[in-house]
This record gives sequence, structure tokens and C-alpha cells, in this order.
Amino acid sequence: MNLVKKRSDIVENLIAIEKMLTSSKKEERDFAVNQVLNDPNIIIYKSLGENHFGPCSFLGVKKCTIEEHATITELDVKEITKAVTAVIGRSFANETTNEKFREYAVTIDKKIPKIDRTYWRIKDERGKNLNLSEKDLK
Repeated sequence: MNLVKKRSDIVENLIAIEKMLTSSKKEERDFAVNQVLNDPNIIIYKSLGENHFGPCSFLGVKKCTIEEHATITELDVKEITKAVTAVIGRSFANETTNEKFREYAVTIDKKIPKIDRTYWRIKDERGKNLNLSEKDLK
């Protein structure tokens, strides 16, 4: 397992998960939705100006695939969260962010599991909230 070492590694995975969420392939779409809804560790970013939420266990592994993600263990998740923290900073949790997550989650599925979530917010090179553009998503 090759963990992320720089912000661009995470951004590359953010683009991959965004493409999966809108994929015409049911397997990719279902995987992405399931990961976003069920991962207790979430990276917040913007896509076309809107808050989006990505699964840390997928985003923290460099060039992660569905097949590779299936082999991740609980111990791996601890290493992944350490790598993500080293790249983008400390995690946090609060009710406002939980509410924003729920607002986003209902746009991708109607059933949202009630689990405690921890969040990281990824910034761009200028220190602003990362915002994926249309050209990023092509």
C-alpha cells in the first residue's frame, strides 16, 4: 500500500472519486457512494463551488483502486489517517460540519448511516479551500 505524501496525491484521488460518483458503471457509483456514506474519516473539499465529502480510506492511498481498497485493514486505516494528517493537517469534528455532511449525503443517497465522523479540510496552494473545477473533472 502506497500512502499519500503530498496534496497532489490526494487531489488526484479526489478527482477519481468524483468521477466514480458520476460514473455510468453501477459498480463504480455504488462503491463511491458506499465509501462516502460509511467511512468515519472524511476529507472535505469543494467541487464546482459546492462542499463535497470524500472517504479518507480511499483518498489516503496513492492512486487507490476499488480492488486495492478491498484489501485495507483496520490497522491500515490508522496508517492512512496518519498520512492524511501529515499532508493536510489536523482533523476535527463538530455539529455544523456533521449537518453539512448530511446535506451533501442526501444528494447521493437517501439512507445515511449514523456514525461518528472525523473531518479534514483540504486547502489549495494559496491556503483557500480546495475547489475542483470543470477542467479538473474532465
